[in-house]
Amino acid sequence: MKAKFIILTPVYNDWKNLNNLLSKINKLFINKVKQKFDLIVVDDSSKEKIIFRKQNFQSIKNIRILKNYENLGSQRSIAIGLKYIKKIYRNNYQLIIIDSDGQDNPDGILKLIKKFNKTNSCVVAKRGQRRESLWFKICYEIYCLLIYILSFKKIRFGNFSILRFEDVNNILRDNNLWGAFPPTLSLNLKKISFITIDREKRYSGNSKMNFFGLFYHAMRVFSVLRFKVLFVSFFYFIILFFIIPQKYFAVFLIFLFLLFLMNASNFILSFSNKINFYKSFKKVKVLSYR
Repeated sequence: MKAKFIILTPVYNDWKNLNNLLSKINKLFINKVKQKFDLIVVDDSSKEKIIFRKQNFQSIKNIRILKNYENLGSQRSIAIGLKYIKKIYRNNYQLIIIDSDGQDNPDGILKLIKKFNKTNSCVVAKRGQRRESLWFKICYEIYCLLIYILSFKKIRFGNFSILRFEDVNNILRDNNLWGAFPPTLSLNLKKISFITIDREKRYSGNSKMNFFGLFYHAMRVFSVLRFKVLFVSFFYFIILFFIIPQKYFAVFLIFLFLLFLMNASNFILSFSNKINFYKSFKKVKVLSYR
């Protein structure tokens, strides 16, 4: 029996873009995949009214909308969607996670499925060419570099991915999922395959990501990687302690203080995630459209 396809997407005031995305995915599944799928939309407390075009998405079998009680962000919306999927679907499914604004090219779904069929493992889309503003590209490169320097982990992928039901079960055991999806995936799955897909422009509207949003996202990623960051921080401390000249010892103390603050904030944020991980699922409203 063929595995069921499920598509999960978080949405915040992006219903027009979601309809454009679904139109493209619908054609893709009719002409190429030739199989229907279930759609799970996590409405991140949108202020706009939920709108689906009055057209027949022939490839969509069921549509369920999970409405968050407050704006939680895309990462936590994905966590809520995964928790719901585990509750409703027992096994034998392939889950595709994609952003709703059009930046994740829906044609990439075929590449994900093709690679998945070869490897039978989770497949994630590495960021290829990006179409954001220059400042965002620079900040993103700095963010990726800091992750590698502070944790020795390379994380250059986002939400666009395909997972087995076993993968969903594995990452849901880790309450770090409430912090950020990509590093939780990286820490909990033994085998992850990669493909490169260019990041596209939004179908319409402006990105909701700004400098402070990117900074806060980075903090949550570091909190997920807190034990690796702690180990690497200790490694840097030992190296610098023995090689730094005595006249620069004050600089070393400042560096040590900054490392302490970073690690302390990582563990405090992680503790907060643990508390909120299960509590937030109880406030989700489920709407069924088909």
